[in-house]
Amino acid sequence: MLVEFARAFERGDVDALCDMFVRDDALIFYGTHDKLHFTRWAEIEASFRRQSELLKDLVCRITGDVQVRLLAGGAAACAGTAGFGIHATMGGVRFDLPALRLTCTVERHGDHWRFVQLHLSVSDRPFLDSVGHVLESA
Repeated sequence: MLVEFARAFERGDVDALCDMFVRDDALIFYGTHDKLHFTRWAEIEASFRRQSELLKDLVCRITGDVQVRLLAGGAAACAGTAGFGIHATMGGVRFDLPALRLTCTVERHGDHWRFVQLHLSVSDRPFLDSVGHVLESA
């Protein structure tokens, strides 16, 4: 499901993205900054539409291991990876985010899984690299 999300986001296929999410007010989507924090379906859909207009030359890849845990007897699951890469141009500025963290919760709806929560964030790797020696000695 995460691979399908990455492919649909890369293509700017808002309809495919819409099919992956529940459409009720229990939905939570938190992105890398406060302009990407949404708790209602209409806000998320509008954001996907806007991003599909603004992001050019978009490449999305899952480069890290994906960890999955089934919940509620298989009715739900949570998953995450520290290797979700986004490479694109926005407003003429090229950016590369090779190691975003992505976590999600999905629910089974009939034969399909739907996102009920999704979170993308920038890795703290520079911070961890600078203080790793302190953490290792603790």
